[in-house]
Amino acid sequence: MRYAPALLLLLTGITLADETTERPFGLAKRLVWSSSQLKGSPDPPLLYVVEKVYPDVEWDRPIYLETEPGTQNLMVIEQGGEKDRPSKIYRMEDREGVASKQLVLSVSERLVYGMTFHPQYAENGWIFLFSNGSTGEKERVNRVTRYTVARNPAFEPQCDPDSKLVIIEWRSMGHDGGDVVFGHDGMLYVTSGDGTSDSDRWLSAQDPTNLLGGVLRIDVDHPDEDRLYSIPPDNPFVDLPKARGELWAIGLRNPWRMSIDSTTGQIWVGNNGQDLWESAHLLQKAANYGWSVYEGSHPFYAHRELGPGTLTAPTFEHHHTESRSLTGGVACDSARLPGLQGAYIYGDHSTGKIWAGRHDGSQVTFHQEIADTPLHIVAFSNTPRGDLLVVDQTAGIHRLQPNPAAEHPEELPEFPRTLSSTGLF
Repeated sequence: MRYAPALLLLLTGITLADETTERPFGLAKRLVWSSSQLKGSPDPPLLYVVEKVYPDVEWDRPIYLETEPGTQNLMVIEQGGEKDRPSKIYRMEDREGVASKQLVLSVSERLVYGMTFHPQYAENGWIFLFSNGSTGEKERVNRVTRYTVARNPAFEPQCDPDSKLVIIEWRSMGHDGGDVVFGHDGMLYVTSGDGTSDSDRWLSAQDPTNLLGGVLRIDVDHPDEDRLYSIPPDNPFVDLPKARGELWAIGLRNPWRMSIDSTTGQIWVGNNGQDLWESAHLLQKAANYGWSVYEGSHPFYAHRELGPGTLTAPTFEHHHTESRSLTGGVACDSARLPGLQGAYIYGDHSTGKIWAGRHDGSQVTFHQEIADTPLHIVAFSNTPRGDLLVVDQTAGIHRLQPNPAAEHPEELPEFPRTLSSTGLF
């Protein structure tokens, strides 16, 4: 940065006066500012903070967690995929003082992004994993795989690798997406990114002839003769010539995390933007979320051709001044956080900020930043004990808690509101 000469001399405390000449400007000496009244913040404290949980359990890059249905356990994915470092899934009790975890499954040479449980998991033990690989290969594919978890928890690993069934797969070389959930309709919803590392180079997100850049919806309980799933007849692009009938919505860049509200059945998708905008979407049938003609609600490559579906703006949108890698969240069902019950809670990997929003099915009724954390957020989850958990790959697992400072603002130092009250003069 360049300064005008006189300003530079003033900032450094050097005067132009020599031993024989007095000048009416410049600092003769620096004075220590010991009378500062700058304490606290001019803004009210945010309503929530995070605190670490399960401190006695050692984690190696946790990336995802989910409650195991019908139990008091959590399933946690540790990131892997390297040739000498498999992705691993662990089971852990959700209780205070827990100090151990049990290996459920190890997956070699594939980056496992997310998982979900079949609606009849208690009877069939089926889990569905979303992964990309083989890691390091020139060509890679996204894959949804079904495994069967053993009924006897004494075995370790507790999931037989030989129970693997590949349900569906497609080429993807970056912006993989990476999540799976079962809707209240019994269908499996799957996120898919545009498959490239920058600017939708394959022009895939507006092209319904491939499985990239959107959300798929498939029926895994009624497979066709030639594949392990079928396409629901009410999917929106089934009758569109050359289109992949598996698509439920298109126009997403890199949908990072998807979840379902257990009460309302609403499905939420977080979406990583590129140059300026991050977004979160209440999933809608036949929606076209615009990428890469649009980034969020803003024109991006306006000359590119828009694909089919209804052009749909984000439900929530953030400029890169506050969010640079959005992580989709969950609808809060925690009785410990009554002010947030039913709200969609999501955050940002780069800034650590967390927001809450509500949508009544027709419009947004509430949206607010609720926490500003030091975490690099990769996932959220509700737990059997009623916590809302926030996952950081390096700092471990945390829970959202009311901020004591927000509950007793009268105890905070009063921030000076005028220049004269700062103690500078």
